[in-house]
Amino acid sequence: MPTVDFAQLTDIGCVREGNEDAIGYWPHEDGLLFAVADGLGGHNAGEVASALALEILAREMDRAPGTWSIDKRLRRAIQEANIAIHQKSITVPELRRMGTTITASAVVGRELVTAHVGDCRLYRVRNGQLTQLTKDHTWVSEQVEYGILSAEEARTHPRRHMLTRSLGQHLIVGIDLLRTDAQNGDLLVQCSDGIHSLLPEAEIAQIIQGYPPQAACEALVQRARDRGGDDNMSIQIAAVIDAPPPATRSSSWWRFGR
Repeated sequence: MPTVDFAQLTDIGCVREGNEDAIGYWPHEDGLLFAVADGLGGHNAGEVASALALEILAREMDRAPGTWSIDKRLRRAIQEANIAIHQKSITVPELRRMGTTITASAVVGRELVTAHVGDCRLYRVRNGQLTQLTKDHTWVSEQVEYGILSAEEARTHPRRHMLTRSLGQHLIVGIDLLRTDAQNGDLLVQCSDGIHSLLPEAEIAQIIQGYPPQAACEALVQRARDRGGDDNMSIQIAAVIDAPPPATRSSSWWRFGR
């Protein structure tokens, strides 16, 4: 299995009364699965939605048949989380309209597989270059894609937090799936918008390359707090130290949690 130096940290921030973010990681014999979920601020029970999303993710990854690919497992697990959140939101009055974003990534051998809904982000630093691997499901992101707003205008636009996709709002949700290679020396950074909305990408890249993962998590959270910390903030960093060469795998190569 690859050697992955992993650390994570979540923080309430300087303004919010509670933390609606949830983070989790699950080692397995072939690598590591880690996820961040950000409950919808301003809605009922965002913290319930984010925690439920990770609970269902872990449960469904464990239950899925061993013959399924990691892509299929992740897609199915997140779709099941969406259904569970949606059903609770329409049957329990105090949970009405609850929802969450989620980004879940698995490093398996020399592969990185990510499932993504919302505006948490996955970055990769390779050879000193930081790249955003996920696409924000937000109104301003669409405007940038259409050429209506510039990236700089989007950073401060009053509608920058308006989501176009999240778990729990509809019975079926569109899930972005990313599959790419994982190389020795890669630094993977997964975070909620409480981090990336306050810190420029160049600053994120500088910090995660200048510290080991745990210290980098602490430094990024502190920098975000220093900038006002107006949202909950969560950060996960995975440093791929030793990714083995590809090998022929049996049909049950992914034995999650066992």
